Amino acid sequence: MELSFRPLTLEALDEARAEALCLFVGEGERPLSGLAGLVDWRLGGRLSGMIRSGLLTGGSDEALLTPPGSRLPFQKLFLFGTGSLRDAAGLSSRVIEGLRRLSQAGVRDAALQLPAGIPVDEGARRLLEEEQAPARGLLFAADPTEIAESLAQTGAARPPDRRVVKVPASEGKAGATAAPTQRTGPQRYVPPPSSKGPKKGR
Repeated sequence: MELSFRPLTLEALDEARAEALCLFVGEGERPLSGLAGLVDWRLGGRLSGMIRSGLLTGGSDEALLTPPGSRLPFQKLFLFGTGSLRDAAGLSSRVIEGLRRLSQAGVRDAALQLPAGIPVDEGARRLLEEEQAPARGLLFAADPTEIAESLAQTGAARPPDRRVVKVPASEGKAGATAAPTQRTGPQRYVPPPSSKGPKKGR
């Protein structure tokens, strides 16, 4: 998986470009924090509303595909529950499982933030080594430059692979946001047997 990095800010979220945004939410994570909190803010509390209605619980077997709407520059929004997991190994396995399901659904590039229990540099190395995942990943982090430097120092980003660990300079506003999907509401996500795309389920 090729990686690039963005700071964890609303501006970076608005400027990000990826086919899918992937959020990991734990049980009892209230209020939402990190990237999920920024997305909830940008969507006017829609994720919090899904939690209040019981549609989003954060359960360990939970996988939702919901329309991102016109306020986010992504075509798809995936929500994966991490349950009560707190250890880095368990959380990492859940992240990899979610990304593999995206890959099975034909997603080529995805934006995400690692759950708080995973050391970001270790998690980034795991993503770089993962082959059964979207080809490109956009990783949001509090200090993306530090992570990129850590990866370079440990050899995870040595040439010719250095090109896949990128922290962009300050950018202006990017082009128009992706058109909103025509789906009318959240749906359970079940990976298809082939890479023809996600199927609807209930």
